[in-house]
Amino acid sequence: MPTLSVPYSRPSVHLFYPDWSAEGFNQGCLNDGNEPAYMASNPGVYMHSTLDKCCSTHFAWNYDSCMGKLDDTCARALWYPDWEGTNTGCVRDGNEPLYMTQNNVQYLFSTKADCCKEHYSWNLVDCIGSSSTSSGSKYYPDWLGDDTCKNDGAAPTYMAQNPTMWLHDTLSSCCTKNYGWKMSECMNGGNAPAPSPGSGLYYPDWTGANEGCLNDGNEPDYMAANPTQWMHSTLDSCCKKNYSYNLAGCQGNASAAVASSGTSTWYMSWSSNKCVQDCEGAAPCGGLANSWDLTYATQSQCCSERMWWDITACKAA
Repeated sequence: MPTLSVPYSRPSVHLFYPDWSAEGFNQGCLNDGNEPAYMASNPGVYMHSTLDKCCSTHFAWNYDSCMGKLDDTCARALWYPDWEGTNTGCVRDGNEPLYMTQNNVQYLFSTKADCCKEHYSWNLVDCIGSSSTSSGSKYYPDWLGDDTCKNDGAAPTYMAQNPTMWLHDTLSSCCTKNYGWKMSECMNGGNAPAPSPGSGLYYPDWTGANEGCLNDGNEPDYMAANPTQWMHSTLDSCCKKNYSYNLAGCQGNASAAVASSGTSTWYMSWSSNKCVQDCEGAAPCGGLANSWDLTYATQSQCCSERMWWDITACKAA
């Protein structure tokens, strides 16, 4: 008996390609089978089996936007609290309960950091760090945000997957590598560690003569522990905030005191090619700074701004 051959058509599988057309605005990847001929003839370079690979390869600078281009990728890319699983953090496997899908504003998040902050604030470090694609407490350049370095655990996936290139242990190293031309702005805009006592910052001398601000490193512990509230990088800002009723007296008293002893801030000494302290005596003092010298609260800030290409030599004793 003859065997009937039934025609069989295998479903088409379209690979992802970068949409560089004018209509695509050069922002994402598609898998509609309409890739240009030169891409189709060179699939090893242009064609990819996953959206993630296409976005990472061709739109790493705009990865998050690229990953959201296709309508059917939203669910698997959003984070939700894993209350029915291990309940130790947020996941994005597309298996969120129906009530979360129906209340997406409350339960679904585009970044893991946002999900953790909302639902696991009591265990934030473990929640953010529980995924290999999280940047944890490492610093990364926030190109698409505040244009500074951050350590909020929300680095783009392509950065988290290539930590040697993008992630840094300190704010200073991240700013030096990625924002060398605007070092001061980066250091001030990032999540910098709080300054320690004796850093040369000004504070109101309420327990002393109470006539002005000092920067002798003897600020009370409660001021050192809350530098944003009490410590100032300049005498002027300290006086204006705490002694506005006697501004001239505040600035005059401190000016007289530092005229002979220095300010203990740091400035660049080009004769020795290092940052020295504005004071008389043995190193790290480098003599009194001139009126035209730019001064900094710490030696690290001075070196990062004035001699960023060789910070080790700048700090040498």
